Amino acid sequence: MIKLFLHYLYWILIFFGGIIQLYQMNSAIYKIGIPLLAVILFIYQFIASAGRLKYPLYGIPLAFVAVSITSAILNGIDYFSLINFMIYTVLSYCYFIVLVNESNLLVIQKIIHFLKILVLIQIPAIIVKFILVGQSEGEGIGTLSEGGGSISTIFPLFIITFLFCLYLFQEKKIYFFLMFCFLFFAIVGDKRAIVFFVPLMIVVSYFFFIRFSKLKYFSGVGKKIAIVGSLSCLVLVLVVKTNKSLNPENSLWGSFNIEYLSDYVTYYTGSGDKDVSEMRRKDGFVYFLNYAISGDVIHIAFGDGAGKLIQSKHNNRSGLMIDEYGIRYGGRMGIIWLLMQVGVLGSLVYLLLFAYMFFYVTNNYKDSPVYLAFLALTVVFFLDTFTYSYVFLRFEYLKGLYFVLFGLIFLDQKFKTLFFSDLAKI
Repeated sequence: MIKLFLHYLYWILIFFGGIIQLYQMNSAIYKIGIPLLAVILFIYQFIASAGRLKYPLYGIPLAFVAVSITSAILNGIDYFSLINFMIYTVLSYCYFIVLVNESNLLVIQKIIHFLKILVLIQIPAIIVKFILVGQSEGEGIGTLSEGGGSISTIFPLFIITFLFCLYLFQEKKIYFFLMFCFLFFAIVGDKRAIVFFVPLMIVVSYFFFIRFSKLKYFSGVGKKIAIVGSLSCLVLVLVVKTNKSLNPENSLWGSFNIEYLSDYVTYYTGSGDKDVSEMRRKDGFVYFLNYAISGDVIHIAFGDGAGKLIQSKHNNRSGLMIDEYGIRYGGRMGIIWLLMQVGVLGSLVYLLLFAYMFFYVTNNYKDSPVYLAFLALTVVFFLDTFTYSYVFLRFEYLKGLYFVLFGLIFLDQKFKTLFFSDLAKI
């Protein structure tokens, strides 16, 4: 079936970008291939439905596109950069439209099954990396990317959060096993933030579980609380001992020293002895927020232009934060990336879409781990976007999966069933 093949190819390009980079193939294969396939799928779906497509939530994405175009025109941003900005920000919604208008249940089933395979492939891929190059931030992040250390934090956090939500409903050992496999993914990536983010999301997920689930799941509540506490502590200790910068011995299997960890975190998050270009995220957030709300009303509302921070050899500027604003590390967060380009108005409209989806699910919540996971993953999105990176906001192997989960929930509501969300279970 041609349509199913197009879906498969779309996700292969998303999940195998790292392999394309590793073999130094032309990046246009995925930079052009992914949005092109999304457009082809949309046209295919449009023709198949005789133009009678449904566009859930269309008002918010449409408003964001309007703000982005206005921002680009006001700031003289070229069309190439604007189009790429649109691809980065609204492509997931376009694929969501394709998915929720699909009438063939077998196609949806096969797509979800294929996505599970692509996610699980990351486990042997990271094992191969560990054997060949050991523990490092770059040099291969599964099949996803050749570089970009933040992916080693947010992608495993996304999957671990999803798996933990499955575990809260069904205490299968396979969920625990896979959670530790993806924790290993993060450890091999040598990232520090995972030591705080994973325990936090375990607690947040359990809070949502208590808040929304029915009493029938509370028979083992004491056991689950013990598991949440023990698992959080185990993750904390394991990551500290295996991350050289987090233990006093600076070794692969050092000691757990809470005083050393506290001192390191204080030093790492502070900007006192660092050059302005290397200010940390906390100070960078304040700096860029003050910049975003400076100037006239037009600048505050629309920013410096949608597409200004697009990096491409075809641009007449680098698109790098360090070149455009003189700050590298402190400008890594997704909210800064948005604010600088589309201003306060564009950022609020974009974030409103995620808030709307969150409240849509809370208002239509059903006792399903996928509904629970979606709520928790929305927290992961905001956590990453406001405190860490633009990985969730930018990459389809995170945001794309997130919109797929929402699509399954939306189809559940449309047909008054749990059939679609149950497809995501492992």
